[in-house]
Amino acid sequence: MAERILMVDDEPRILDGLRRTLHGRYQIDPATSGAEGLTRIADAAEPYSVVVSDMKMPVMDGAEFLARARVASPDSVQIILSGQAELSSTIAAVNEGNLFRFLTKPCEPNDLTRALDAALEQHRLVMAERELLQRTLDGAVELLTDLMKATNPFAAMRTERLRVLVDAVAPVGAWEPRIAAMLGQVGLMAIPEPVLAQVRSGEPLDAGNDELFRGHPRLAYDLIRRIPRLERVAGWVAEQPVAFSEKPPVDMDDDQAPYATAVAFLVGVEGGLQPGQAAGGLSGYPKDLVDQILQVYVTAQVRKPRRVTGTELMVGMIVDQDVLTTNGLVLLRQGEVLSESMAIRLRHFAGGVGLVEPIAVLV
Repeated sequence: MAERILMVDDEPRILDGLRRTLHGRYQIDPATSGAEGLTRIADAAEPYSVVVSDMKMPVMDGAEFLARARVASPDSVQIILSGQAELSSTIAAVNEGNLFRFLTKPCEPNDLTRALDAALEQHRLVMAERELLQRTLDGAVELLTDLMKATNPFAAMRTERLRVLVDAVAPVGAWEPRIAAMLGQVGLMAIPEPVLAQVRSGEPLDAGNDELFRGHPRLAYDLIRRIPRLERVAGWVAEQPVAFSEKPPVDMDDDQAPYATAVAFLVGVEGGLQPGQAAGGLSGYPKDLVDQILQVYVTAQVRKPRRVTGTELMVGMIVDQDVLTTNGLVLLRQGEVLSESMAIRLRHFAGGVGLVEPIAVLV
């Protein structure tokens, strides 16, 4: 990622002087007002590593600009370059905004470069920590979904379908809908297989089993809410529909909508509705999301059938039959998408105990 610095000052001559002083050392974009600075932030291909702002500017002063910039680009490290006359307001802005540094004008080049180098290093540390946390979370989620595939084919199949739909319609960089799609069905692992078999076949459940099945979102909520940073995701999962007739969650916002809409659509399809019928019955959900989900679902279902040996099984294939060992053990249920770990596991079985072959797949 390119490390770029945004410098905002209403005096062009000061910006020109700063650019000449720092030329060759940093990639700098200038802006002569807070409004122009916000536009540059919005239009940037990647977030700025550092944002430097004057305090005393017309229309929008530095404190207001930096407060709005923090919302638009929360990971950018912020520095104020202020005149002595604005010192009191600068100190207030530092105390209220968790700013990284403030420098006074005129600023010696060595002082400025030291501050910018420190700010860039701070940005690298923040991003490295975020990447580590994200990779750790992703790894834990992947492990859990692989366990789901090994123990609960129904939950695994729904999870994979949700992941495909949510990834296609959620905004770029929105990680919470993706995590919800991968963890939201974990409560199904507590539902006995005979009950899930009845659900898959469309058979009515007796009162006790119906109550048990309807409780799976709450079971998932109780597990997910214990994970740091996933409190909102847990709330979405608790509100996911179990029956197609249920209304959308109350106060559903734009972040929750991709997951909630995808779950509602799949509940309808799994209940025996044609994809178009399911989409048409989702009143109360955002129409643009419903249309996108329908298109993605129909496109994803268009695959070509093949018959392969166990050693030819690859990531991304959908098994079109139950996969059995030669001694009758069911390893995978029809309809599952092969993950990397599952494909490796099946190839090992093919070379050892043996699989019933050929295996029908969709590619």
